[in-house]
Amino acid sequence: MVLEALPLGVYLVNREGRVVVWSAGAEKLTGYLRQDVLGRLQEADLVEQGDNGAVSNLTHSAAESATQAFAAPTLISLRCKNGHYLPVQLRTLALRDEDGKFLGTVRIFEPSSPPQSCNQRQNRLAAYGCLDPLTGVLNHSMIQAHLKESLSLHALYPVPFCVMCYEVDDLSKLAERYGHAAVDAALRMAANTFETGLRPTDFLGRWMGQEFLAILPECGESEVMKVGEHLKELVRHASVEWWGDTLHLTVSIGGTIVHDNDSVSSLIARAEEALRKSCAAGGNRVTVVNA
Repeated sequence: MVLEALPLGVYLVNREGRVVVWSAGAEKLTGYLRQDVLGRLQEADLVEQGDNGAVSNLTHSAAESATQAFAAPTLISLRCKNGHYLPVQLRTLALRDEDGKFLGTVRIFEPSSPPQSCNQRQNRLAAYGCLDPLTGVLNHSMIQAHLKESLSLHALYPVPFCVMCYEVDDLSKLAERYGHAAVDAALRMAANTFETGLRPTDFLGRWMGQEFLAILPECGESEVMKVGEHLKELVRHASVEWWGDTLHLTVSIGGTIVHDNDSVSSLIARAEEALRKSCAAGGNRVTVVNA
């Protein structure tokens, strides 16, 4: 079949929102096999809320009003079987019978950035010793260098930026029940999910032990909480498959906005204070400290 030869992901959703066709390309890109999806998952199980506030998996009312031409591509994220999120460009076509009655929608998706170029960049950074070997994000030295650079730039051009510290909740309990290898898998999943949810201009690194640091350029005080909540929800809806069990994780996040005359230590101190408050309040929350 031509459908099976396409390098793109293709699936068909019926009027009830259930996936009834799942192509070989969709299997390859997401890790979900047909037997995982057909008759088991609805489209809502596979997509996340768009950053612009619109629901990523277009509503059926929107699909019903679509014309018989593919709509302009929409940027969404699909949840892969390993719990990670894959940013994709999605095109939609409404299907109708001879009488014009709405039957369902065809979705065609492809990665929003070429995987090969991303892998090449990661390979170069790894060759220079810039990446954390466990999670694949920037290591402590590299994220610290970016933080120093951001502070130096802010001294010349006072464009706001913020930093966020985060850690996965209840890792000690996870280690006690499943072992330290499961903790490593949880850290990798959370790091990948954060990296996917951030913008290409943001930076993410492993700061120390179980704590990660994100630098968000051009992010003002009114946006810190919104970004943090978005990232928290991405992790909450992700999961780790571990020896037959599905591990659902949450994160605690602390954020702060840069101040004039800030140093690396003062900026980190506020972000970590916010993180401690999130942890002390039970985790799975975002706290912002700006004073």
